[in-house]
Amino acid sequence: MPEIAEPAYPLTKSAFTRALMTGHGRALIHAERCGTDEVRDEILNVALFPKVFDTQCNGLGEAWLARLCTMAGLVESIVSRNQGMVRDDGWLRCALLKEFALQGHAAARLALREMCRFDEEINDLLGCREIAEVEGEEGWIFAIERIGERLLTDKEFWADFSLVRMLDERVGEGRAMEILDRESVGNPNVAAYRKAVVSWQTQRAARPDRSPPSIDELIGKISTSTKRIPRLSTFGKQASSDERRRIAALDHTKMSPISLENYLCCFQGSGFPEFRDEYLKLLSHPEERVRWGAHSALSYHEEPQVRQAAYEALARGEVAHFVKLLRRSGLAEDVEALLSAIRDPRNMSNDEEVHCVVGALSEVVRNNGNLHDLRLSVWIYENSPCRICRLDAVEIMVDRAILPGWIATECLSDAYEGIRDRVAKYLGVERAF
Repeated sequence: MPEIAEPAYPLTKSAFTRALMTGHGRALIHAERCGTDEVRDEILNVALFPKVFDTQCNGLGEAWLARLCTMAGLVESIVSRNQGMVRDDGWLRCALLKEFALQGHAAARLALREMCRFDEEINDLLGCREIAEVEGEEGWIFAIERIGERLLTDKEFWADFSLVRMLDERVGEGRAMEILDRESVGNPNVAAYRKAVVSWQTQRAARPDRSPPSIDELIGKISTSTKRIPRLSTFGKQASSDERRRIAALDHTKMSPISLENYLCCFQGSGFPEFRDEYLKLLSHPEERVRWGAHSALSYHEEPQVRQAAYEALARGEVAHFVKLLRRSGLAEDVEALLSAIRDPRNMSNDEEVHCVVGALSEVVRNNGNLHDLRLSVWIYENSPCRICRLDAVEIMVDRAILPGWIATECLSDAYEGIRDRVAKYLGVERAF
């Protein structure tokens, strides 16, 4: 497979479509340089039906997508369409209507108000944050009334209390409760939301003590555990050397799978206190979560046995495990093997597999001085389905002052705000949006 290089414009339709889904800046650059006549249908499809990988983490990129829709003359079509939506389609519609309303489209604001309603399929209210962003205090009250209306209908409904914090951050601490106190008089919907907020605040104040147990208690829990113990990874990172050695001294060969899972969790963010050959057997344990924990823990070790285990994983076709185990054990001579493995399309059949490899490779490039090869970071940038992981690759290249000029140009037009912001600061320019 050839080296990754600057894209040539105009993009092919398939390249443009892929960039629409991943959010690479080349899609917007193509629209600016070459127009949108040939790709209007592709833009409309992405504007109606979310294609972003993991929207909960990556967001929707609505500001970016709205620019493309405006360039393609699709605003009116999108605003007027309100049929055939399922699940995440409604969230995307609300996000785009917000952007169009902020651009001054009056019809978008009315359509957004119509969207601010309970959706039975997703069991949630759409458009609350968006209408508050567009209309300020008036929109906030409108959204609160819709939430309160639902609370009166469904006592089990979970209200969105982040709206309180949102308003306080915009207009001043305590302002949200002042408005709720004022508007709840004679308005049962607002009063229902206010009651739910007060109850939530009371419950937060009475949270149980979450301080970690003593090391003796923890050792006992791990040895006899019948379910996963929370926050063990955090404990492992914060534990003293003596505490980590005491946990490592437990006889993991006699543990049940769930106890072994908890045992490994203590070391998955820091590695074992000392390497032992017997840990390598855990890489082929029959339980998947045990194998995952073992690979994570051993990735912090630089012993040659770990590197050998990496190549054994590659021979089995386990590219993500191959990459992960080179986190500390990899040598400069492993760069070509890495590139060969990640470039082979037979090794990764879907975005989930690619994402696993991308996450492991980011750790390798960031933490192993032997593998600071620009081609690895560029591969992550080009192939990651996840925008946050693409940002990670950009930050690595920026921190090392090796960001290629064409990637910097693309980043200023990226769908992910964090990427646009990071590179704009690096170049000393203002963000276009």
